[in-house]
Amino acid sequence: MRSKFFWLAVLGFAILVGVISCVASDTTARGGSGSSPAPILPDVYEDEEHEPEPEEEIEETPLKPGELDLQSDSVFVAERYVGFLTWGYFTHSAAPAPVAFAESSVLDTLTGNELSIENILDIDKLESALALLAEALLAHAPEAAPYLHMIEKNWLANFVLDHYGLRVLLAPDIAPWDLGFVSVLLSYEDLDDAFLLSIELGLYEPRRRPMVALTFDDGPGPYTDRILDVLEEHGGRATFCVLGNRVHYHPDTLRRAVSLGSEIVGHSWDHADFSRLGAYAITSQITRTTDAITEIIGYPPPTIYRAPFGLTNTRVINTSRDLGYSLLHWSIDPQDWAHRDADWIYDFIINRAIDGSIILLHDIHTSTMEAVERVVPRLIAEGFELVTASEVIAYFYGELEPGETYEGNRLPWGVYVNRD
Repeated sequence: MRSKFFWLAVLGFAILVGVISCVASDTTARGGSGSSPAPILPDVYEDEEHEPEPEEEIEETPLKPGELDLQSDSVFVAERYVGFLTWGYFTHSAAPAPVAFAESSVLDTLTGNELSIENILDIDKLESALALLAEALLAHAPEAAPYLHMIEKNWLANFVLDHYGLRVLLAPDIAPWDLGFVSVLLSYEDLDDAFLLSIELGLYEPRRRPMVALTFDDGPGPYTDRILDVLEEHGGRATFCVLGNRVHYHPDTLRRAVSLGSEIVGHSWDHADFSRLGAYAITSQITRTTDAITEIIGYPPPTIYRAPFGLTNTRVINTSRDLGYSLLHWSIDPQDWAHRDADWIYDFIINRAIDGSIILLHDIHTSTMEAVERVVPRLIAEGFELVTASEVIAYFYGELEPGETYEGNRLPWGVYVNRD
């Protein structure tokens, strides 16, 4: 057995090792290397001038979405022109101030074209229009006076046709003013001849020549092209009332007629007497002929037709109305189908033609062709304009009404014109 002194020595050594281990652990916890203890820093610096400032947290503010404050207006003038006007402000957090916005357009519903200021005003007379604009602006906003020396064409950028004049919208950015949006009206009367659409807006009726319509039934035939030659030579137009079962024999003639400004309308499929037909047969006669014409000229003919022999009754009228068609009659009938005499036909027409006459002829007779060669230049020399039946109807009657019959103007019975 080991002596008591041996075990006392072992116990003392163990205690010494434990103490050394505790000291080493404490030194390591304070960040020291084990050989020298880390300095202990005070919680607060005594010298405040060297105290580091805490970092500021930067909060990112998201941009607000843009906002529109817009107004709009529209106007429909003369049953033809549509004007749209939009104006207001666009605001955005990225912009220093609201941005003015203005836009306008004028649409011609007849042609489908959008009109520019050059289509509205005579550019050669622009100075007078700008002078009117300055005058109207000064009357509306006297505080605009300092800016009027800056007036130029771009001040007319936003406009619409109004019922009484050309309405012009001036945006805030048109000049450096703080007037906001300013709207002024330039009356059509003041614009006078600088305004180009006076006739289209019905401000006054254009001067015109007396008009007559030559209409030709039962074709197309062998003499139709010669009649077209005469019309083309003298700048005239006519209406050709064709039979549906004949059109495919003369397609080029029909296309030539419409290219010269003449019109093609139906005259039944095979010249059947409509007054003896039922509604179904009348419908077939009209629609088959319309389809045949459309196939050749590329678009539907006017919704008017001439009944064979000019014979109608209640059934014919009601069926036509149901189909949306009107009936074309005449006011002068030289009966060229019976009087195969060019002189007779010529004298009959010349002694009866008046403004708005619709004249019945047939382009399948040689005598009719010979009479037309003299009638056309004579009527033009007398001051007449040779137009289509649709043009006569539009001027003297207005829009076609389904089921109505149009015959043109005639002299009282027994009254003649002495043109010799």
